[in-house]
Amino acid sequence: MLILIRSTLIVAMGLYLSIIFLPEVLHVNETVAKYLYILFVGLWFIKSNNRWWINLISLILGTIIGLFVFIALLEFTESI
Repeated sequence: MLILIRSTLIVAMGLYLSIIFLPEVLHVNETVAKYLYILFVGLWFIKSNNRWWINLISLILGTIIGLFVFIALLEFTESI
């Protein structure tokens, strides 16, 4: 269970970095940031010794968590 949580949080953090942090703070092109995210997640899953279904669940949950954080940050910044 801890492996699933760890992998999910790593995927969610990578999604946050590629959507918000890299383009807005470091002024990296959005397309480059997306490819960096795909490369990062792909290398993480290749390197990990988890079963394939744990990696798949981690990818889905991480993407959902990352999108919820992204939507929450958008709502917060629009209200200011």
